[in-house]
Order: sequence, then structure tokens, then C-alpha cells
Amino acid sequence: RKHAAKVFEKLIHQNPGYYHRNNLPVIYLEGSCIGCRDDSDRELPFHQEANFMYLTGAHNLPEASVLIMVRSTKEEEEGSKGRESITIDESEISTVLFIPPIDPAHVMWSGLPETREQIHGRLKDLSAVKYKNELASYLKNTIPTTHTTTPTPTILSLATSTTNTISDQFTISYNDSKLLNAIREARVIKTDQEIQLIAHANQISSDAHTSLMKSVHDRKITSESDAEILFRSDCHRRGSKVQAYEPIFGYGVHAGTLHYTSNDAKIPSDFDGVLLVDAGCESFGYASDITRTFPIGNRGKFIDEARDIYQIVLDMQEAALSTIKAGNRMGRDPNANSLISGNKFLWGHKVAAKGLIKLGILKNLTVDESYENGHVIPFFPHGTHDVSGLPNGKGAHPTLKYLRLQRKLEAGNVVTVEPGLYFNQFLLDPVKGSDHINHEVLVKYLKVGGIRIEDNVVVTQTGCVNLTKVVKTIDEIEKLTSY
Repeated sequence: RKHAAKVFEKLIHQNPGYYHRNNLPVIYLEGSCIGCRDDSDRELPFHQEANFMYLTGAHNLPEASVLIMVRSTKEEEEGSKGRESITIDESEISTVLFIPPIDPAHVMWSGLPETREQIHGRLKDLSAVKYKNELASYLKNTIPTTHTTTPTPTILSLATSTTNTISDQFTISYNDSKLLNAIREARVIKTDQEIQLIAHANQISSDAHTSLMKSVHDRKITSESDAEILFRSDCHRRGSKVQAYEPIFGYGVHAGTLHYTSNDAKIPSDFDGVLLVDAGCESFGYASDITRTFPIGNRGKFIDEARDIYQIVLDMQEAALSTIKAGNRMGRDPNANSLISGNKFLWGHKVAAKGLIKLGILKNLTVDESYENGHVIPFFPHGTHDVSGLPNGKGAHPTLKYLRLQRKLEAGNVVTVEPGLYFNQFLLDPVKGSDHINHEVLVKYLKVGGIRIEDNVVVTQTGCVNLTKVVKTIDEIEKLTSY
């Protein structure tokens, strides 16, 4: 209910038409259904629609829907106070979940589903749990008692259509942008409970990453598939069956592809490079997103070229982490296509430029010239992004072109910090003729493939709290991997 109250507040603050509690719309959402493979009756893994999960907590209930409304007993006219001052208490929220009636055919194949009483006992924030065939009568009997100034309020929905029967006396706004924007903004700042759930997912994934590094010492990884199997099974043993995204297990040149997900290559016995692992589990609908890169050849130690690049990336991440706190804006001035003066987050690009110049990969330019003209971009074509999944703006400045998070940070935001340096031939081909790249030096580093380090952090008023608990210095990693 706390999440729903936040969404209604955002609707009020963002939309002049909603000036009073009794003027508010009703929210109607539908959860995900169980899909099947094409031309088959074999079920696909179920995954709940994220916004439905956010407003109900029902991360594992297929084919459910929900009606959410404000049941206010306050009579005063609040428009004179200004919309920004209106708050909604969670005690004013009514959240009614609707589930499919029991289908005997479903019971035969899949067993008895949870009863309404069991669901309500598990999801205690719900006001009630009813069957879907009760939806129309519930609306007809309930709305007039909760919306005295607007007897037939609009129902806002994210669905493009609905298969449920809703009385003709109500207008439904499908695929409603006002509702989507309100939910997105509400989700930006996490509650303490959400942060605990994200931390729990991070702990499971962190333990799995640590175990995977130890597997190098035990010489259990002979292929990318070996690494994936070990990671997934470790998460499963620790209570998480679901990965938050298709994980990445890429060795050598495969590590230079940002979203390499084939994960099927054999690792040659004489390989002396690194394995990049971008993987994180999901737990109770909340995700982790962690990347570590570690040696799997050379007896579990970094070769010199990989060590050089790894240290630069670690320095980049430390520079970015040191700048994260409430009030800092990531990216650019929204009124100009220029870097914000003193924007410390983008110092990560300067750290990369400094390191690549020191190694001799970049030449004939200063750090500032590299930064201003985007010479690091072929090696670092991405940025930090918001875990909540907000759409991200892009700037025209070359260093901002691929920066995905460009907004002022607030306490309670959860963001990932994931710098990397990549030696991807496709990205490097366009700059073959550059006077600022020493190709004789560059060729020595191509075998590194890619290095990325990624942590999940909570923004606070004074800095950030790192939820990811995996070692990441060179010495710490080699203590786990070397043999």
C-alpha cells in the first residue's frame, strides 16, 4: 500500500486534473500470464510484470489483476493548498486482488492453486482477494461510496486491452502514459524494505561470484558453459531459481562484446586470459546486477596486459563511486549539450584516458583532449544506469553519447556502477587510421578482450552504500583463483 500511495501522490503532483482525493482515478493492472512455446503447449518460465509486482507484492501469481483506489474519509477541499502539498497515507489505500477461479483441468495438470485465504495471509497488505468474475460487481458496488465528487471515475490501466468484464459505466484509459510516468517516478526511490530485498539478491549473487572464482583454483572451469552452470546452480542452492537477466560468461575476445550471451565456447587449455562474468539473480521480484572479471588461465593469475587494464577499470569505478550522493547530477546540464562543470562522475572517462595514455595505447593528446573529443569511447561505450529501469536521455557530447543515467540523484536511488574497457575489433576498426592510437601497442592488448567491474549501490545524502559483496582488487581476486 505504501507503493500505491506513492503512485497516487505522483499522479496528483504531475497532473493538474487531480486536485482532490475524491477526484482521483482508479488504477487497474493485469499481471503476467503463463505463456507457451510457439506452436506448443509447453509452458515458458513465468515472470511477473514488474509494475504489477511493485503494487501488489505478488511476484509469483499468474493471470491475476488488481484494482487500487483511494478510500478517503477526508472532506476538506485541498486544491487551495497546492497539489504538491497533498499526501496520501497508506491507510487510505484499497488494494483488491482478483485471481482466476479454480479450473478443474488446471488442477489435474498442475495441482490445486493457492486459495484466496492463503494468498491474503501471505500478502497481508492486500485489502481483499476475490475471483475475477466478481470484478464488475465489485466496481459497481464500491466506486459510488469512494468517489463522491466523481461517481464514474476514469480507470487507468497499463494494459492495451482487458479480457475482464468491467461495467460499461466506467471509462478505461488503456496504456495510460500518466499512470506509467507516475509508477516510474514512484519506483525511483526505494523503500527500506525494497533495499533489503535488493541487498538479499546481491548477497546470493555475491556468494555465487565468490564461489565461481574459487572454482578456478579447483580447476573446474573448462568452458563458458561450466562457469554458467556453476553460477546458476549456486544461486539455486541459495534460494534463487531465477536469473535477473540472461547472464554473460565470456572469455578472451568474447569479453569484448557487451551482451555476449552464447556462453558455449570451450576454453583452450593453454588460455592465459580472463573470464568476464556479468550475472545476478532475482529474489522475490528484486534483482542484482553484478560483474566481475578474473583470470582463469596463467595458474589463476592476471597476465601483465590484463592486470594493466583491470587496474584502470578499478580506478574508474572508484572515481565514480566517490562522487555518488544525493544532489549530484549524472551526465549533462539539461539545458545544454555540454558537460556539467566539475561533474565528477565523468571523471571515470578521464581516469580511463589517463590510464590508456600511460600505457601508450592513446598518444599525441592530453587527458582533457581525449575526454572532450571522446577518444575513450571505442574502449568504453556505455555508462551507469538506474536499476529501476527508467528511460534514459542521451546527449550530443561524444563522452555523453552512451551515458544512460542523466538525472539528479536522490537518497534511496539504487544504481549500478559498471565501468569497463573493451578491445572489440568491430568498435576499433573505425579508428584504425587515428593519429591518437598507437596500434603497435594496442595489438598487445587485444587478447584481453574486455574488463568490466559492476556493483549495485544505494544513494544516501552523504554518499552511497555498496550492496555488492564480492572482492575486486587484483590481490583479493588472485587469493581466490591462483593455484
